[in-house]
Amino acid sequence: MTLVDELYDHAPCGLATMTEDGRIVRANATFATWTGLALDRLAGTRLTDLLEPGARIFYETRFLPVLHLQGEVREVALSLRTAHDAALPVLVNAVLDRTGAAPVVHVAVFDSSRRQDYERQLLTARREAEASEARTRVLQNATTAFGDSETVELLAQALAESAREALGATAAAVFLDGHEPHLVGGTVPLDAALLPGGLPADPLPADGISSWSVRDELAHPDAATALRAARLDSMLATPLVYGGASLGTLACYFSRPPELDEHAVELLGSLCRQAAQTVARLRLQTQLAAIALHDPLTGLANRVLLRSHITASVASAIELREPLALIFVDLDDFKSVNDELDHTAGDTVLKLIASRLVSAVRGDDLVCRYGGDEFIVVCQNTDHERAAAIAERIRVAIKQPLHDDGWQRTVTASVGVTVHTASPSRLLSGPELLRVADRAMYRSKDRGKDQVSVIAL
Repeated sequence: MTLVDELYDHAPCGLATMTEDGRIVRANATFATWTGLALDRLAGTRLTDLLEPGARIFYETRFLPVLHLQGEVREVALSLRTAHDAALPVLVNAVLDRTGAAPVVHVAVFDSSRRQDYERQLLTARREAEASEARTRVLQNATTAFGDSETVELLAQALAESAREALGATAAAVFLDGHEPHLVGGTVPLDAALLPGGLPADPLPADGISSWSVRDELAHPDAATALRAARLDSMLATPLVYGGASLGTLACYFSRPPELDEHAVELLGSLCRQAAQTVARLRLQTQLAAIALHDPLTGLANRVLLRSHITASVASAIELREPLALIFVDLDDFKSVNDELDHTAGDTVLKLIASRLVSAVRGDDLVCRYGGDEFIVVCQNTDHERAAAIAERIRVAIKQPLHDDGWQRTVTASVGVTVHTASPSRLLSGPELLRVADRAMYRSKDRGKDQVSVIAL
């Protein structure tokens, strides 16, 4: 055997020569080893008989036409049947040689299984990277949306949209806990008659995900019926927890079974944790705002809120040409309550009076604790007759007996009312209206207390 023959026979790739119609006339040992056929059996065998069915079709419809047209093909991916009847992915180079008496085709076959594995690994890595990038993008967008949310409702809507995008859900909804869970963001695609509230009544775990599907007919018939009616496959719910307490629930609805791998579960958990923190922050801000604008004892508006409300009410009255009424209420001889009972009883009296004031006025009227035992009521679009009627209701309501544990007391009030209808020649500011109402209140004091006096401007 010559050196050339030895190199040919033991080359690390498969080598073969075949006739123009594809019959092998010579092959090396590597090629024979891959096919499991002896060299003498390979002679005369058609290359197509050594290929997998799919590769055979490609060979006949694409490989051969290109070879005859261009005289060569390079790195064509085919699949070879091996000695163990397995498929071996190969890359084939071929050259059509017309220099001899009869044309022949020289073929070089390379094992591409490792390359295929490498490409598969690259593809898997690329998909994982793209999925990771998508998850990161969802979290970044959600963080921005949560930070921009000025109300719990906007936050809930942002969470629902983020969860729907992250999990590929058909719809998502956010429920917040109160006396009972209520929808604040997103949509519930279920018939409320079949599943009231959009969530099964089953209690949710403190952490983790609960799920229901159309296949849970026996365990959860109500949920399965509602899902089937909405042409959905399943739904899941996870709690929004902050500081160990449940603030609400995120629910996602799917038309097909969801793919919840560990990354999806982790992403969902991150979204819910961020959202719960934002809900807690917004609620705290609301509480702080309420404290800043309301009297801590009675819960009524304080002077800060009163000033801004009167300014807005005056501007509205001028624009709409409507009358504006201010009612000044001062309790008569309130000092005697503290002197004869105690300051705790005095605080109780003030809280009871505040409740009666709120009950005596209209829903749109603002009631404010102006000072120790002084109260202001702002009544928009209220003329002389209606303002006097409201003030009289207030006087009568306050005069009803008050009682608490161990004591009973009757308190009266002097009430002053000012009604102002703005005109180009007479425009009063908020402080001026307060001074006039205060003057009307002292007129009631001077007349013997427990009275209503009205000054129209």
